[in-house]
Amino acid sequence: MLFAGLGNPGKEYKKTRHNIGFEVIDELKKISQIKEIYRKKFFCGWKVILEEKEVFLIKPKTYMNESGKAIKSALDFFDEKIENLFLIHDDLDIELGKIKIIKDRGPGGHKGVISVMENLKSNNFVRIRFGIKGEKIETNFINYVLSPFLPEEEKIVEATVKKVISAIKEILRSNLEKAMSLYNN
Repeated sequence: MLFAGLGNPGKEYKKTRHNIGFEVIDELKKISQIKEIYRKKFFCGWKVILEEKEVFLIKPKTYMNESGKAIKSALDFFDEKIENLFLIHDDLDIELGKIKIIKDRGPGGHKGVISVMENLKSNNFVRIRFGIKGEKIETNFINYVLSPFLPEEEKIVEATVKKVISAIKEILRSNLEKAMSLYNN
């Protein structure tokens, strides 16, 4: 299985809403046993042991709108099937604090997901959607997703990252359907 978090490279994007996929991958690395590290043209990757299973963790080096190039490169490099891809990304249609796990669905307007689907010519993979929609959005959507979480949102973000990690552990322990039934609320 290959778990890929979407985000933008660079310090200026580090703690932004759009980079929550990177944050989840960073937390997964902390709780995993790292076996190998890969630094490729389009991605950074890690072979890890998580829940007694060998999986790959990926962070694209491309910007969000070109994520598909990195994901395709990683799938090819690791000789992994599209249906074993788990894409972790922010979602402006879901309230902050909630997650939704889906498979075989459209991109919902997310430019990174659109890029992945276009490059893979498929939507036959799992998406773990991390809600970033706050109470008030007082700017355009691009500025909003590229802004940091507010101080009062930080605890919710931390708890939601833990929820995503728990869902991933459930997928690895049991199966996708059980994780969906437990975490799609």
